[in-house]
Amino acid sequence: NYLTVHFIDVGQGDSILLILPDGKNVLLDTGIQPAGPHIVKYLKDHQIKHINHLISTHPHDDHIGGIFSIASEFEIDNYYDNGFSNFSSTLYRDYIKLVRGNKTKYNILQAGDSFTLGDTRIDILNPLLPPTGNLNEDSVVVKLVFGRINILLSGDLGNPGERRLINKAGPALASQILKTGHHGDRRSVSDDFLKAVKPEAAIISVGSINKYGHPHKEILDRLRKNGINIYRTDQNGNIVLKTDGRTYSIQTEK
Repeated sequence: NYLTVHFIDVGQGDSILLILPDGKNVLLDTGIQPAGPHIVKYLKDHQIKHINHLISTHPHDDHIGGIFSIASEFEIDNYYDNGFSNFSSTLYRDYIKLVRGNKTKYNILQAGDSFTLGDTRIDILNPLLPPTGNLNEDSVVVKLVFGRINILLSGDLGNPGERRLINKAGPALASQILKTGHHGDRRSVSDDFLKAVKPEAAIISVGSINKYGHPHKEILDRLRKNGINIYRTDQNGNIVLKTDGRTYSIQTEK
């Protein structure tokens, strides 16, 4: 009777596995392309035989790159993304063929959508319409609701997207757990956003050696100033949150 959320260490990228109490699963993002085989192994190590729902938050390579390895190893029931096509890269064109070419499995997620999987509700808070045209600010933002526990997964959302969300969603942002936007970039996780979310713990998915200097010191200082527990995949490895809907625990690989 537990929901488990696995923040997989994929280096500089995102990949999050949800295993629901009934055994069904959701995979949110698939990291960079070289991370694909690692994610495949991680899923198999956790007895995943096929994927029920695969959500891509936005089309940057560090969020969709591993999908090709995964799709070659697992049957995938449903694909989801934000429905926009304002990006051009070789990898994204291949992604379009794989995901959107399958009309019976492809679905669009936008703000206001919500669906329930067993006892878990998945609310989509972003992208808001009209879209900004910025890939990060138009990330799919997912709020998981399981009993009294709320988990906010914010893709690569930055400060402009956060302001839009605060104005639109307001109190609905409140969550005990926040997966920070954009790997701890200084242009994300504003003070106002933290005041709206009120997280007790923050997860930063980030590579140990990255050219961006993520997570930026300003973000770490801001989280500490607000008394928020910080977990980082570059330091902690795989991070697993487990909740029964009343309380939660967070375990780290390192």
